[in-house]
Amino acid sequence: MTHPDKAFADTAGTTINRSIFSDSTTHQRELARVFSRTWLFLAHEGQFRKPGDFFTTYMGADPVIVTRRRDGGYNALLNSCRHRGMRVCRFDEGNAQVFTCPYHGWGYNTDGALVTVPDQDNSYGDSLDTSAWGLRVVPRIETYKGLIFGTWDTEIPSLIDYLGDYTFYLDLMLDPDGQGSDVVPNVHKWRMRGNWKLGAEQFCGDMYHAASTHLSAMIVEAQNSHGIMPPTTGLQVALPNGHGLGGFDAYDYWGASGLSEQTVEWMAGLQDRTEAHLGRARARDAVLIHGTIFPNASLLWPRWNLRVWHPKGPDAMEVYSWCILPRSAPDSVRRDLLLDYQRHFSASGTWEQDDGEQWNYATNSHDGFMTRDLPLNYGMGQGRAANTRFPEFPGVIDEVNSEINQRMFYKRWEQLMAEPHARETSAQATTRHAEAQIAVVQS
Repeated sequence: MTHPDKAFADTAGTTINRSIFSDSTTHQRELARVFSRTWLFLAHEGQFRKPGDFFTTYMGADPVIVTRRRDGGYNALLNSCRHRGMRVCRFDEGNAQVFTCPYHGWGYNTDGALVTVPDQDNSYGDSLDTSAWGLRVVPRIETYKGLIFGTWDTEIPSLIDYLGDYTFYLDLMLDPDGQGSDVVPNVHKWRMRGNWKLGAEQFCGDMYHAASTHLSAMIVEAQNSHGIMPPTTGLQVALPNGHGLGGFDAYDYWGASGLSEQTVEWMAGLQDRTEAHLGRARARDAVLIHGTIFPNASLLWPRWNLRVWHPKGPDAMEVYSWCILPRSAPDSVRRDLLLDYQRHFSASGTWEQDDGEQWNYATNSHDGFMTRDLPLNYGMGQGRAANTRFPEFPGVIDEVNSEINQRMFYKRWEQLMAEPHARETSAQATTRHAEAQIAVVQS
């Protein structure tokens, strides 16, 4: 079998080892080497209105509680009691001053400190140092225009440096007209079969699938396009750290959306205001469609959607999905845009179900003995001359049908996977020491 930590099956970097989508060892290693070393999207600031508000989510496979502090900042706490490992919070969201484990009653405040131990004097006497048994706290929390990110790594660059030029494109969703954006209350969540990387890489750079996967939906929706069809040309943008995005050459997207005349008119005005705020290039030169912030946060610009692909083993993922809308949008427009997102990319959305079906059957094909060693072709666009139609857009730019973004995604994945986490090497050393002692005893 090919090496489970190597993304590429060839030196040219155009074929991918199929085993990275199904190998259980690879999955465990990427939890340590990828998810513990990158900035991970946690929540939107709009979900937290007052001190004590919380939201539960994941960093890789680790459950965490995101809380708002009294000073307006945020904490993220590992949602695992230090006594027996039970989750101290089993609610999706709410407000609390103390998280009390339902198993034995240990209680922790929103800073993670252990503040309550039932019958502590009789049970422990002076032997329990409560200051040493608080919840583990995520050491770094940073925000960007309402988005809350966390990382376990104390040495990687700041969030703004990690995002880099991605903010050039991200601002089109988060702050298109200088008035910011709001998150729609509540989060859609659903689970499906498929490795998390299948969702992340598709949203990172795959426009190629749309004409096949979503053909039926496009035929049904064509009656609302007023004869306006998307162009056959566009762009894929590969950025450092494995980030990527793509879209079409400029066209009247909202005129073809099938939304109400009032919403189409308001969106045209938003485009004018975006040009004044962010410049003509971002407002007029392209229609951004899809993107991924490495490793597992993805966006759909026209659907005003931000989501996370949470890994649930090598062959399953859970999606957390938010709708983020311009703050300046009137209620009628917000309602139209929200319904448009729900109809296409919520758990029951037409396009969402199309994608989930493909990832399910792709995952089935990785289970076989003969198929697992067959490499997958990721060579689209390799060696092609650069796309020069977007001189103001940062990044390495290729044509709309290209796999340059996926190749950059897996290049970064492979770089991280090549270096074991310090806790892995420590555990290996402990295991070797124990094995050596057993060998001595047996001899």
